[in-house]
Amino acid sequence: MARNDIAKGTLRKEIRTYIQEQIASGRFKAGDRIVETQLAKELNVSQAPVREAILELAAMGLLEERPYSGSFVRQLTAADIEDIYNTRAFIDEYAARQAAKRITEERLAEMEALLHRMDAAKDIHEFVEMDIIFHGLVVDAAGSPALKRMWDGLRLVEWTGLSAAVTQNSLSELAKQHWEIYRMLKKHADHTVGAYMFLHIKNFGDELKRYFAKTGGAPLTLDDFEERSLL
Repeated sequence: MARNDIAKGTLRKEIRTYIQEQIASGRFKAGDRIVETQLAKELNVSQAPVREAILELAAMGLLEERPYSGSFVRQLTAADIEDIYNTRAFIDEYAARQAAKRITEERLAEMEALLHRMDAAKDIHEFVEMDIIFHGLVVDAAGSPALKRMWDGLRLVEWTGLSAAVTQNSLSELAKQHWEIYRMLKKHADHTVGAYMFLHIKNFGDELKRYFAKTGGAPLTLDDFEERSLL
């Protein structure tokens, strides 16, 4: 692959991540149009990588393309949420099982340091960032290039922010769940950690599904978590 192709791919990924972050933060809400020209100007890039990033997000289901109208943030349903989280639960279960077999002491030390930082998180925004990193470390520890490509491509972990906004767990309870995953990985208990990881992800999906069923997919941000005084 040419150097220019690598640069374009990296830029497209950064733009895609940026748009996802704006959706998670509540800046772009369901039904909002994503205007390529405005976004390109805001990020000081050409329209081409912005368009490519938008197409990828549409393929993921976060955006929808409307003929002659443009790209819009999709209004998600409870069924959409169930599908997304069931898919992620199966992927993360496999990742955890493989990681338990292959994880190194160096990787475990990296996870432990991250978990201590997670315990000291000052707010939900900081916690979510470390939550995403933690699950990324599990996928990396699995040592499967195919799994890594799928996990990165689907970007299912980006739903972490919405999960945190509706969960009935406190930050300390969420941190304890991640510590439990770590301890199982350290014991190389592949089947046990796989089952635990599956339920860990699926429970978030169930909570988010109930929320969307109740509200009809009303916009949701991390600020909702803070307003419910679960910190």
